[in-house]
Amino acid sequence: MHCKICLQSIEKDTTWSTLFDFRERTLCLSCDEQLEKIREPTCKKCMKRTEEKLCSDCMFWEQHLGEDPLDRNISIYTYNEYMKEMMSRFKYRGDYEIVYAWKDSFQQAFHAHFSKGIHLLPIPLAESRIFDRGFNQAEALARLLDQPLFAGMIRTGQEKQSKRTKWERLSAKNPFELIETPPENVIIIDDLFTTGSTVRFAAQLLKKAGAKCVSSLTLVRS
Repeated sequence: MHCKICLQSIEKDTTWSTLFDFRERTLCLSCDEQLEKIREPTCKKCMKRTEEKLCSDCMFWEQHLGEDPLDRNISIYTYNEYMKEMMSRFKYRGDYEIVYAWKDSFQQAFHAHFSKGIHLLPIPLAESRIFDRGFNQAEALARLLDQPLFAGMIRTGQEKQSKRTKWERLSAKNPFELIETPPENVIIIDDLFTTGSTVRFAAQLLKKAGAKCVSSLTLVRS
């Protein structure tokens, strides 16, 4: 076995607790220790680190939209410097295989918070972004979960979220369009949750089209 990040060989310790664990390890101890998992206290809805039950971003969305279309977000890691480098490799340098480094943690988070059989919606990318990267990073994460995918949404907006200020993201127009009727229960999959604008724009369309429960599972909460 080799670490999916640093490619170093992984030696599995043989103990009574690991003897019958046949899962392939995807991270060495050194890389795993540099990925920081989110710890409480957090916002009950989006997992932003805060002492308040509801963070300022979530309160903004409730006021701005009247009713928040996103039921909740589950994220796994903080956006520390090490994760920023890993995300840069993944998204902008075409290192697709690095997604398998997060396979165990992504699957564990899904099974801890959601039920099997729920449809997953990977956040759509603009065609130009897929051409540049060669893949959709949200879809790569979704395919780690072996759940049915809903592909009935497209992205019409072209501007990168990373180029926008926080206020521009919060006040932007909805960049998505539904082309199919969604299932009743949907989990939106994305790599990074910042202000929550992206997943909420998608959730807003899903709820208007008849979805009853829309949550999100994101790898990182910044």
